[in-house]
Amino acid sequence: MNDKTVRDAFMEVVVNQLETGDPPETKATLDRLMADGNSRGEAMQLIAAVARNEMQAMMSEGRAFDNARYAKLLARLPKLD
Repeated sequence: MNDKTVRDAFMEVVVNQLETGDPPETKATLDRLMADGNSRGEAMQLIAAVARNEMQAMMSEGRAFDNARYAKLLARLPKLD
């Protein structure tokens, strides 16, 4: 898979989260980032980076999605560690 395909896949994750409202922190984070001056696209890319981080952690640690960890990472945006 190339980088564009991976980016597109994680953007789709964000779109799905926004459409379903699950987790609700995704929409709250999008709204907060946009209120802070980020464009919708920029905000979604930041959220997608957090989704990718959580997915990588799930795979490397062999565990299920950790909503609390995900919410904590979203709350730290726009800072990415």
